[in-house]
Amino acid sequence: MNKLNLLSLALVAALPTSAYAELKISGYGSLIAGKTLGTVNDPLNPGQTRDEILTADFYDVGQYDNDITFKAESILAVQATYSFSPELSMTAQLVAKGVDDFSPEFDWYYVTYQATDNLSFMAGRRNIPMYYFSEYAEVGYAYPWMRPPSNLYWWQVTQFDGAHVMYSFDIGDYSSTITAFYGNEYSNDNVEMLYYDKLYGGSAQTVNEFWTDITGFNWNVSGDWFDLRFVYFQNDRDRETIQQDGSINPYTPFSQTFIGVGGSATLSDFTLLFDMNFVEYDDAVGTEFPTYLVSLVYNWGDFQPYIAYSKADHERTKVPTEDLEEHYMLSYGVRYDFLPNAALKLQYDDFVDQGHEPTGWAYHGDARAISFGIDFVF
Repeated sequence: MNKLNLLSLALVAALPTSAYAELKISGYGSLIAGKTLGTVNDPLNPGQTRDEILTADFYDVGQYDNDITFKAESILAVQATYSFSPELSMTAQLVAKGVDDFSPEFDWYYVTYQATDNLSFMAGRRNIPMYYFSEYAEVGYAYPWMRPPSNLYWWQVTQFDGAHVMYSFDIGDYSSTITAFYGNEYSNDNVEMLYYDKLYGGSAQTVNEFWTDITGFNWNVSGDWFDLRFVYFQNDRDRETIQQDGSINPYTPFSQTFIGVGGSATLSDFTLLFDMNFVEYDDAVGTEFPTYLVSLVYNWGDFQPYIAYSKADHERTKVPTEDLEEHYMLSYGVRYDFLPNAALKLQYDDFVDQGHEPTGWAYHGDARAISFGIDFVF
């Protein structure tokens, strides 16, 4: 019996039984292959060339180079929800990712209490609801593209331990949900930050990333042809870079503010998807990150051809803002729903790094990549 089955059985065995007891099993997955299409001048090593590298998943550093791979984005997740009563339930999600050699781990676990038809509470571990697609960013079946554009969904922290309070109500013909949330994330052995330390020639043994006092809210409003979400949160940030000899590099903590609006609108056979965000640090240089995504999808029976453009910039308000990080990605693709719960996808990405090479801000490098695969839910 494999590790996944043992963990599932242990979860079920640990649950008490009652007259109402109900267990629901669901899940999702993606089997995706891809590669980049050429070489580029290495922006961090002048005079040298290297394979193009497209980072499809910044948080787990899932990357494509010139060798085709299934590991960068493939994933399998199983979710179990146990209802103790009509009001109280517990949810746990077990995930295995190709980038982690499909080693399973629990990444979500939380309890939900439905106090009234309109008011509910959640406590436990979930994704931080920062972007429009954050709470189901890994569920490929939930959107037309191969992935939400990775140059927007790029933060080194995406989950937290905390609590949510949700209140739903109607305004005329429109449905609304307001969610307030609070939590912390102590990301020890942060994969993304360790990767960038080594990329710039560092020798860290481990990097720990701390996001604390994550406090915010979002507001969803939807009608017959549109869905909008506004989000605001702030938190404190700190980092611990531990060197091979055990010493810790100094780091100056700061606070950040995140503001965003995203949504979708469907008119006739076309769907417009968008996500605009602004991140501001209260650090010494006044760091800002304005980012946005706009995508147009044509709904043609079981097919959805699409185009997407995403842009990320790095600015500083207290010092000159030239020669920093900047890049955009233009993506074309098609989705084909060949089964009610499964879709085939093909996508071409053109990532253009507009950062300044002499100052080291063009560290991504240009990349062209093609990826294809299947997304499914069960």
